[in-house]
Amino acid sequence: MKRKIEILLLALVILLTSGCNSIQKLKNIRVTSATIDSVTPTGFRSLDAKLLIGLDNPAMQFTIEDISGVLYYKAKPYVDFSAEPVTVKAKTAAVYELNASAFLKPEVTLLEVMRLAKNYDLADFTIDINATVKLRSGVGKALTFKDMNLKDLME
Repeated sequence: MKRKIEILLLALVILLTSGCNSIQKLKNIRVTSATIDSVTPTGFRSLDAKLLIGLDNPAMQFTIEDISGVLYYKAKPYVDFSAEPVTVKAKTAAVYELNASAFLKPEVTLLEVMRLAKNYDLADFTIDINATVKLRSGVGKALTFKDMNLKDLME
């Protein structure tokens, strides 16, 4: 009986240690690429887009949901966006399709957008992103990223 308890405790320690290693690996997740695959206008002030996001995930599987944010041009809010949930597979490097919708802010005119479309620099754009990351077990964490430069994300 004592031997069975020792084996059970050893198995529990190994299980907990491997779980901690997986959690530590979450810090090593890298975005390897980000491109716009397609854009479809859905009205004068909105569009749908398909983004391709490359991720190198050495950790466990997780789902990113409740994705939303704001795109800024020279610190002025231009676009609100949201995206559908995406599940990132465990211990893989892969490209994931992210379907998103974007809407011009009410204070942004179509004339401003047309002028901007002619001549722009990605370095002038920043983005705020809010999302919830959930593990397969259902445990989740809300994340917020502020003032990320779009040029850095797209390169």
